[in-house]
Amino acid sequence: MTIPVAAWVGKGTTNTRLCVCVCARVRACVRLRVFSMKSITFNLEPLVVRQKLQRTCEIDHCRDERCPHPKLAPVLHAARIEAPAVASSAMPLTPSSLTFTLLGARAMGAASAGAVLGGVARIAPTPMSNAALALQKRLVAASVEPKVCEYMDQYSVGDKNNPKEGCARFWELVHGVAISNNVAGRPGVVSKLLGPTGHYERLSFWTHFVGTFIFAIYAIARQALVRDDARVEGGLASAAAWTIAAVFLSSSVYHATAPDLKFSMVTRVLDYAGIYSGITVATTADIAVATRGFRNVPYQTILDLPAAAILLILFFIWRRGMLPGETTWAPHEITSRSKDGCLLSRGLFSFGHRDLAHIQMRQATSLLLFANYFMTTPAAFAVLGGNVTRVVLALQIAGFVTVSLGMAIDRFFQWPDGNLVEGSMTCLSCPSDGSPACGAVLNSHAVWHIVALISAALTCMSREYALSFQ
Repeated sequence: MTIPVAAWVGKGTTNTRLCVCVCARVRACVRLRVFSMKSITFNLEPLVVRQKLQRTCEIDHCRDERCPHPKLAPVLHAARIEAPAVASSAMPLTPSSLTFTLLGARAMGAASAGAVLGGVARIAPTPMSNAALALQKRLVAASVEPKVCEYMDQYSVGDKNNPKEGCARFWELVHGVAISNNVAGRPGVVSKLLGPTGHYERLSFWTHFVGTFIFAIYAIARQALVRDDARVEGGLASAAAWTIAAVFLSSSVYHATAPDLKFSMVTRVLDYAGIYSGITVATTADIAVATRGFRNVPYQTILDLPAAAILLILFFIWRRGMLPGETTWAPHEITSRSKDGCLLSRGLFSFGHRDLAHIQMRQATSLLLFANYFMTTPAAFAVLGGNVTRVVLALQIAGFVTVSLGMAIDRFFQWPDGNLVEGSMTCLSCPSDGSPACGAVLNSHAVWHIVALISAALTCMSREYALSFQ
């Protein structure tokens, strides 16, 4: 009078046997074997036999009043599972009547238990079948585990269900990027490079934030010790030092707000304005030093750099106003050398506003403004002398080559991102759950930031060396 449903679920040689018995006139068995989740076999009675028995009410709703056969309580035969909870004959059959399968299934995995319940649903009478299907859905929904490449989004900052605005949002972004990014409750696996509270932009923020203080200290020391601001070249050298500090500050502010679409629309333009202004003031100061305060230099040459920088800044402000934020907001991913494509897992995933068709324009104009100094090389040899100019020129060339190499590392070579994606060079990461716990990784943009600091230092050394001989 029962239908026992037997199943063996396991991996390798470890098997778990589940038996479910439901009242009916005919005996039928389902035997399920799962070895490494590769094979599932059902052994059922022929459909015509079961349909015939159902027409004669031999396998029908055992709790249906029309069924002439005795109502028998479901029986649970021996199975290695915990605390079975099966409904009595007086109770309606609901998904909770199969609660015992859920307890055993948690140890086996949702996929195996779901297959067992699917087998029960195929051969059991309607109430048991419906209960098995309902419980199967509940089990799969509650026990979904992240797949290999389903890693946590550790780039976003803040709680999407409780968004902040204004200054509160700004400080939330700064805290999340610079100190600790709370990602509790987000689905996926934590990055091994960043740790549970790390952030992709953290090292980019700190490198230029520290650079801000370094060059601010240099500017203060220069004005306090050298005291040559009365001369044009000396005043411009001090202005260049402060401008470089401002460039690194605007860069760090941008990277702190980069995870926010709206904030980064403004701070990215400020970053561009700072870069163009810093290059212009520094190069103009170098020209002033090379010509002893623009001696015999036409005013058109003096105004050339500031005019170009102003036009470029205005263009990017206009471009930002014309393009909606959603059209430039895009992910940045490293895929060329990835073995499994799991970029989020390694912390090398970010969002940001892209230059799109104008990326070459921005990079080329920055280099052209930087290289403008080399047009004054003949004047430098005439004014400063050959020996001094050779040293100055060598330092300027080193600074230019360094910044060009930094751009190539960040945009073309994307080093060391490719190695990190492959799982090598993990010594360049400092996860928040490690020692020291900083939650940062030396990605290609952070390398570019360090290279930019070195390039700025080389140009300052060149400038101060030339001024020491005047």
